Amino acid sequence: MKLLFTLLVLSSFLANAYEFELESTDTQTQIIELYTSEGCSSCPPADRWLSKLKQSKDLWSAYIPMAFHVDYWDYIGWKDKLALANNSHRQQLHRIFNNIPTVYTPGILKAGKEWRNWRFIEPNNVSTSPIKVGKLSTQLNDNQLTVSFLPEKPLETYKLNIALMGMNIKNSIKAGENHGKLLKHDFVVLKYQTYVSSTPNWDLALDSNFLNHEYTDLAFVAWIEAEKNPAPIQAVGKFL
Repeated sequence: MKLLFTLLVLSSFLANAYEFELESTDTQTQIIELYTSEGCSSCPPADRWLSKLKQSKDLWSAYIPMAFHVDYWDYIGWKDKLALANNSHRQQLHRIFNNIPTVYTPGILKAGKEWRNWRFIEPNNVSTSPIKVGKLSTQLNDNQLTVSFLPEKPLETYKLNIALMGMNIKNSIKAGENHGKLLKHDFVVLKYQTYVSSTPNWDLALDSNFLNHEYTDLAFVAWIEAEKNPAPIQAVGKFL
């Protein structure tokens, strides 16, 4: 019995140990940020649009979709369990730095700029500008993360963000504006951490549970910002 328990623990550890290298080109990989909520009746079409990007040939190279569920709709009858207070704060920072004129859902930004005509764009026709920003490299070995950024234009201070995203999430909504609907989500930001440095290099020991979650269909993203402005500069990511 003891041997069986040991084998189960070992297999669980091995299943959740990751080792990979990611490297961008010096051209910007743009992050598409969706601010959404299960409590918002106009959000499901945006969620479905973002999910279609899973099939895009440009995923991870030209752009990376991210769904930030906000908590400011929770008061109207349905508490979105995917919502994070930090997501709402991030959207507020976009407003403070004039990346968006106001806070709303569904709201989409591309490369840190408000993008209102997303709904008229087919996922395989999302265009990106070939802006040279510098190469971002990441290497993960179990829980040791090494990151290096070679900026085209040096900054005074750099912020590294890493996020764990959930894919193929389905929730039955029991109350609120989407009562009775089965909502499906992809690229959901489940958790993220930030690290600030005066140089664009990091050598980090991640929490052993950072890349583990009750959802098992996951993706990883790392991106660089200036310390204060949340507009992404360069990014890398992959399905886990």
